[in-house]
Amino acid sequence: MLKLERQKVVLQPTGQGVGSRARFNPGTVREGNTIHMLFRAVNGDISQKDTYISEIGYARLDLSGNLQQVAETPLLSPSLPQEVRGCEDPRIVWFEGRYCIFYTAYDGVTARVAIATTRDFAHVEKLGVIGLPVWDKDAFIFPERVAGKIAYLHRIEPNIQLLFVESLSELLDTGGPAWQGHLRNLAADTVMRPAFTWEAKKIGAGAPPIATPDGWVLIYHGVDQNLVYRAGAALLDRENPRRVLARLPYPILEPEEAFEREGDVPNVVFPEGLVVVGETLQVYYGAADKVIGLATVELPELIAELKKHRI
Repeated sequence: MLKLERQKVVLQPTGQGVGSRARFNPGTVREGNTIHMLFRAVNGDISQKDTYISEIGYARLDLSGNLQQVAETPLLSPSLPQEVRGCEDPRIVWFEGRYCIFYTAYDGVTARVAIATTRDFAHVEKLGVIGLPVWDKDAFIFPERVAGKIAYLHRIEPNIQLLFVESLSELLDTGGPAWQGHLRNLAADTVMRPAFTWEAKKIGAGAPPIATPDGWVLIYHGVDQNLVYRAGAALLDRENPRRVLARLPYPILEPEEAFEREGDVPNVVFPEGLVVVGETLQVYYGAADKVIGLATVELPELIAELKKHRI
């Protein structure tokens, strides 16, 4: 079995600044020799729900995952009615000349997907919230168009679904024909379902996938009946990512270290950021809803292992 190799805790709360009590669930994207990281930041106590409201902070790393900067103010804070209880769990995609940020908008009742964009991680524009009347999250677009369309992966529990649209504005239009057709045919648009004991309760996409000649490498999370979160891997067809080419039957990362087993939510590893450096795949993940860890694997080794488990 292939397992990710843990490297270090990259970011943790210090008792002050953005995310003074918790810094976790990071999205990442590489720009040259810089890794931009957005992370879920909490200043309140989880035992006091009125104070436990998430913002999204910014950090900058080098290509070895060493912390270079943490911004003094959050990049995204609750301002829309759908996110009054928090902006959570960001994913980042460089797409057609700008960084697209997909995050969870939480109003205390329902989780929905929100979209924002930036070019410099200093100025950000919120585009809006995908207003489905259901719990929907773990979402992003692929980093390039597939067959000329934007491929949008999301999770209506317990499965992972894929929707194709022409534009981000069409993605936000849940009353339009693309979304209405998708919802009518949700089963047909489902890419992955829970298949193994370690992910029996639900699965969800992790980070935007990595394009390789063999297909899209997708790192995702699975949750078992005891609410333990683990990370898995799958390979999607490059031209038709609704087709799963291969999928590992076992997790590649699970809560084992103390910082993954003990925190605000115990027994959680939650991958949301991928960066390729040479042939090394860096996986940035939230641990126990408290800190951010880094684990790595050689990308050719992961693909070779996936090919042993073709579907």
